[in-house]
Amino acid sequence: MSQLPDDSQVQKFTLSENIAALVQIKNENIARFAQGKINITSALVEQKWHNRHQIYPYRVKEEIYGAVLSEIIASHPGLKNQILGRLEALYQQLRIDEAQTLSRTRALLEDNYETPHL
Repeated sequence: MSQLPDDSQVQKFTLSENIAALVQIKNENIARFAQGKINITSALVEQKWHNRHQIYPYRVKEEIYGAVLSEIIASHPGLKNQILGRLEALYQQLRIDEAQTLSRTRALLEDNYETPHL
């Protein structure tokens, strides 16, 4: 007589199968998006920035800031280059920070991250 698996074993198996399927889907999406890209970290950063408009609260906030900046630039055209330069610098810093975060996360997942202090 064969022994039936208990409920917790079935749940663990189902959970592990679901996790494996999600990881595979995520990897396929990354591979599809990163075609022609050299660095997977850069591809992840680009994908995040590409998808950022799908998050409603942030999109509303961006639209409000955009309207305010547009009004400021319309009122004071001399500030346009200064405002756009500062926005570009902040944007590039955010991209650098996000790339570092993704690199560290990947290193942690691969168990090869070493802190600079140890």
